[in-house]
Amino acid sequence: MSILKRIIPNNIKQEGKYLLYSILKIPYNRVGLPIDIAQWLGVNSPITFIDIGASKGEFSTALCKFYDVKKGVLIEPIIHNIDKLKEKFNDTSKFDIINVAVSDKTGQSEFFLSEDFDVLSSLFKIKDDHLSPFAISAPIKIIVNTETLDNIAKNSMLDIVDLIKIDVQGAEHLVLNSGLNILKSTKMVYTEFSYKPMYDSSSTFFDVFNILADNNFRMVNISTAYKLKNGEIVQGDALFINNVFL
Repeated sequence: MSILKRIIPNNIKQEGKYLLYSILKIPYNRVGLPIDIAQWLGVNSPITFIDIGASKGEFSTALCKFYDVKKGVLIEPIIHNIDKLKEKFNDTSKFDIINVAVSDKTGQSEFFLSEDFDVLSSLFKIKDDHLSPFAISAPIKIIVNTETLDNIAKNSMLDIVDLIKIDVQGAEHLVLNSGLNILKSTKMVYTEFSYKPMYDSSSTFFDVFNILADNNFRMVNISTAYKLKNGEIVQGDALFINNVFL
């Protein structure tokens, strides 16, 4: 066995490991699904999920590699990403693709679109000191449609939700406060957050934590997502579990 280990190239051994992980439905970093989600979300039955800030569908794609899907709702405010999402998730019996920004009101709102790096786009204007490290042009202001999370869940006829993923660049408080009803029947929330405001009027980790704790969620995992060059941790991702379910 030791001889085989020496003569088999590392890249082949690595691909064999990835193949085994895929067969066993064990998430691994190469496809982008956080392993801590798999520790809490079983593969025994099809899942229902909401992807808020779906972008081009990377997170939902990774999720679908390891879970059978009963219903997936992908929400994305940037119009040029919608066609990509509809192409990737073209089974309309399973997936709803919704072109809105989730907010605390139904209507329209200003939206700051980063044409150079659209993952920085937000309902709020990014602060200059956080924009400058990226060496990109300032976001442009557009108008987008907005909808509450509770209305979206109702329109998609969702009952129990296994996972809500949130990536909205500082608007987490608007998302959560607009979905207090659906949160009651949601098992897990996986959200990006900032330790200090990166955008005008944006929320921080402490806002997110307090909203979810007040709604009977506990935090079970936290990880670093973005550091400044000086080592300061600015953003992270956290997994919250609803105490009613798990």
